[in-house]
Amino acid sequence: MRGFSKAIITGNITRDPELRSTTSGSSVCSFSVAVNRTFRGTDGENKEEVSFIDCTAWGKLGEMIAQYGKKGSGVLVSGRLSQRSWDDKNGGG
Repeated sequence: MRGFSKAIITGNITRDPELRSTTSGSSVCSFSVAVNRTFRGTDGENKEEVSFIDCTAWGKLGEMIAQYGKKGSGVLVSGRLSQRSWDDKNGGG
């Protein structure tokens, strides 16, 4: 069976998008989206949780996001999920 990954998120851009080019000349744009979620906790109080999601857009779409997207802009992003991990200087990730 083949796997399938699709995500749709809506939120606000947390910093101005960064546009760069790969060595082969393809455009790639990096930006981060803050997604706020409000829910009722076990104590009955309303709580808020924020998730920060790093996003990457390629080609013309990436160029458009870099041109029109700014810190604080509302966005709806649809795409596939890709999970990566890394180690910092202290060995944590």
